[in-house]
Order: sequence, then structure tokens, then C-alpha cells
Amino acid sequence: MDYGILYKSAPRIRLEGYTDVDWADYKADRRSTSGFIYSLGSVAISWSSKKQSTVALSSTKAQYKGVVVATCEGMWLK
Repeated sequence: MDYGILYKSAPRIRLEGYTDVDWADYKADRRSTSGFIYSLGSVAISWSSKKQSTVALSSTKAQYKGVVVATCEGMWLK
């Protein structure tokens, strides 16, 4: 009862997305973890965090893979 989620009204509602990648975090398989979150106004409407399906040989490649997945989700939401 002491905690809750506050949804504020806004004059202009925007779709916003954020993404991040943790490169080769798990040493056993060296796969990176990528995640994203999308919000519409102050409400989170879509999010994901999971291991990438293949091993990225550089942090740049891991970031690229994460951005591609997040962009696909953003296009679908739009």
C-alpha cells in the first residue's frame, strides 16, 4: 500500500526507446546480453532482455545486434 506506479498526463505523448548491451558477459558461452525498453508517455509498453543468438567478436558488433533488435520492435510499435 505504500508503493505504487504514478502515470502522469502529458500534453504530448511520445514513443521513446532505450537499449543497452553487455558484451560477452557470461564466460561459458561468450554470448552478449542485449535489452531494450519502450515507453509511451510515462508508461512502459514493451521491454526485453535476453542473450544474443550468436557470439559477437567485438563490443561494436554486439551493440549493432542489440540496436537492430530494438529498432525492429520500435518499427513494429510505431
